[in-house]
Amino acid sequence: MTIVYLILSFLLLLTSNLSAKDNQGKIIEEVDSLLELSKDSKYNVNIESAIEYAYHALSMSEEVNYSRGKAKSYLNLGQTLFYLGSYEKSLEYLSLAEKEPYVSGDPVMLFEVSRVRGQIYTYLNLYKQSIREFQKCLAFAEDITPKQNSDYCFSLTYENLSVVYEYLDSADSVLYFMNKNRQVLESMDESFAYRNMVNLYTSFGNIYSIEGEFGLAKEFFDNALNLTEKYQYPYQSRTYIFLGDMEVRKENPDSAMFYYNKALSNLETTKIKGEYSLVYGQIGELFRQTGNIDSARIYNEKQNSVDIELSTERQNSVEHALQIFIDEERKNSAKKRNTELTIISISSLVLIVLIIVVWRKSRKRLLQKKEEEAKKLQSQLHNTLKEIEVKEEKTKVLEQKINESFNELIELAKNNDTTFLKRFQEIYPEPSQRLLQKHPNLSNSELILSAMIFLNFTSKEIATYTFVEHRSVQTKKSRLRKKLDLPAGANLEQYFASFSK
Repeated sequence: MTIVYLILSFLLLLTSNLSAKDNQGKIIEEVDSLLELSKDSKYNVNIESAIEYAYHALSMSEEVNYSRGKAKSYLNLGQTLFYLGSYEKSLEYLSLAEKEPYVSGDPVMLFEVSRVRGQIYTYLNLYKQSIREFQKCLAFAEDITPKQNSDYCFSLTYENLSVVYEYLDSADSVLYFMNKNRQVLESMDESFAYRNMVNLYTSFGNIYSIEGEFGLAKEFFDNALNLTEKYQYPYQSRTYIFLGDMEVRKENPDSAMFYYNKALSNLETTKIKGEYSLVYGQIGELFRQTGNIDSARIYNEKQNSVDIELSTERQNSVEHALQIFIDEERKNSAKKRNTELTIISISSLVLIVLIIVVWRKSRKRLLQKKEEEAKKLQSQLHNTLKEIEVKEEKTKVLEQKINESFNELIELAKNNDTTFLKRFQEIYPEPSQRLLQKHPNLSNSELILSAMIFLNFTSKEIATYTFVEHRSVQTKKSRLRKKLDLPAGANLEQYFASFSK
């Protein structure tokens, strides 16, 4: 009877395993479908749906331990939470994505994790950290295939870096990365990259408009609008807004009003509420400047109405998203508890059957051997865990020392201490040696300036800590570029960073 029972149990287990594999394949297909829905919802600015789809995909991926599904779900959640302004939770999900085995072999995932993290650091005013993340993105982009996707990732990174340097008030660097972005985009298939081209040309047009180069500005605005018409791309309002701003600068209120109304007309299609607020504000200001106070008040009221609606929607979205997290985490906890109880029950039953079989067949020796192997494995596991703990402790100590040395170096620079250069060469020996090998004719003052640029000090900070005028620092940088045989406008931060690779 016992043998028959075991055979039947084996057949049932085999059938169950085959059924489980079929079910696992169906779950994986459904997860991939949910992730596509989450991505589409995100592109359509339907954040709540994007979160719901991603969370559902995550829950199903955990059931079958689908690493790709978990990684992409974590990434989607991190991106959508960033859009909602929940930076801490977003960083948490990005870290979870990074730990998934699937991510380590996928440069696109590594790129996206670093890119979103860099964007978050930018919004948190952690500019040096954001630049480091975007430098990682440049390295990951080199490993992405095909080349068109690699170039697209380079374009996104250059765009992000130009935004960071705009916050740092570094006009040379902003233009440098915008030109790099333009060079990449204009070498790509236009039908693939036209959306980014529209944004870039509009940004160039706005820069030249602010500088009073209205002819150049109009050329870039026209290029952007020509692309939107060629590919039936509906997003034109940003270009029309900047065109209206340019006409205001040219003191052409009628033309400015024409473009602002074109922007409003386009917004009827795209429904971008944030830009409604901007256009209403610009029109209201235009009416105020021309003395039409009643019309100015009407448009200011429209702007206030949109702003209140946006604030309410954002608050509701955040509250809803947080409620989703709470509900799903409760469900996951309940599922985990049920799974653990099931595993314990099955394990107990299997153990009882094995004990009976072993006792009846007198296979004590085999049982003893298995127990010895289990103890050995347990001992090995214990030793491995100890080694990991020791390595982690050493890593923490090393990280602490690096942070202490970095902070010490920053303080020396801020105090204009004479030992700054010597201490910099001690902490960064390899970059210092490489720089001197390539440029042995640099003076001490030029080496100090190079070191401060390497540490990502802005021109304003360098001027403050070295007690000179901001214009003098710009002049010193220009002379340093010439001495390093670098072209005018070349990015010194990127150049010095290359010596640490």
